[in-house]
Amino acid sequence: MDTVTVEAARKRDLQREISHFVSSFDVTYLHDSLERWNTPVCPLVAGMSSEAGEFILARLSKIAREAHAPLGDEHCRPNLYIVVTSDPDLLVEKWIKRDRALFSTCDGFGYIREFLHSRRPIRVLYNARLHSSDGGERDVGALAVAGWSLSMSLSSCTGAGVAGSRLSYGAVKALSSVVIVVDSSRIMLLNMGQLADYVSMIGLAQIRPDANTGSAPSILALFRESGSPPQELSLWDRSFLEGLYSTDQSSVLQESAIKARMVELIIGR
Repeated sequence: MDTVTVEAARKRDLQREISHFVSSFDVTYLHDSLERWNTPVCPLVAGMSSEAGEFILARLSKIAREAHAPLGDEHCRPNLYIVVTSDPDLLVEKWIKRDRALFSTCDGFGYIREFLHSRRPIRVLYNARLHSSDGGERDVGALAVAGWSLSMSLSSCTGAGVAGSRLSYGAVKALSSVVIVVDSSRIMLLNMGQLADYVSMIGLAQIRPDANTGSAPSILALFRESGSPPQELSLWDRSFLEGLYSTDQSSVLQESAIKARMVELIIGR
């Protein structure tokens, strides 16, 4: 009985820690699902030697496969951009002017400005599209033609107001592209494995940029002032990604399901 009591207490403590861990970095909007890739991820790495780029691509692909995230083939069209530069502000400014369609304003122009003027060593911008729960992309234009009265609560940028139920979303948000810009002058102390794992984590899930995961082991603590920065994705990171891609995205209880899956994976190791 003592053993059962200790194990139950340990599980409750772990559940609380995992709840804080996930809540510290996952991004949720009112009446919207968590964002993830539902179409194949196709990463492109630029600004590095071919050897370094191939290492990051191989590492990211391995992490994606282990998480059961969809992965594109060798000749797919890039949608996950990882660019290393010594002048990130100039690069982003020119990139936005050249390819405005890539920089979505669904989260407001402030989101774009924050990305443009970010002081973080690694900045990331997420673009997502609204899809019906059965996988089809929601055609807001067609709804308007059909006579629907559209409002801010029903658009290509948000699922709020889309028909669903108390237990499921009528539409889910899937990542369509992710832009990651790395300031080469501020990652000199990192090894290639740390860099690859960090960009994999923020590239496969929408992560809050100012995330503070506390004492939980995570690659997201890489740039936190510490005498012993993380060297790779932790079991907690891996179990979150696996939970994100193995649970029902249309369920309003997905976040709870992810946390439960993490408990199973962490206790089971």
